[in-house]
Amino acid sequence: YNNYVLKNQKTNVDKEALLKKVVSIIKNNPGIRASEINRKLGGEHSWNYRSSLIKQGLITKEKDGTAVRYYPTEK
Repeated sequence: YNNYVLKNQKTNVDKEALLKKVVSIIKNNPGIRASEINRKLGGEHSWNYRSSLIKQGLITKEKDGTAVRYYPTEK
């Protein structure tokens, strides 16, 4: 049980840190594409993080031809 709790706490801390990092990347690079975000995260796939941030209203996505670009919101 203790190992499970510690593992989940670490995962939550890691997730929060990654969410903040994704927001920071997007704020510093408005209009960035997902592949560029993933590259800046060292190859970490960011779909779940981007989806969560969109639901929270912290970022938006816009279609640009075949590309999808991410922008920070005013929050």
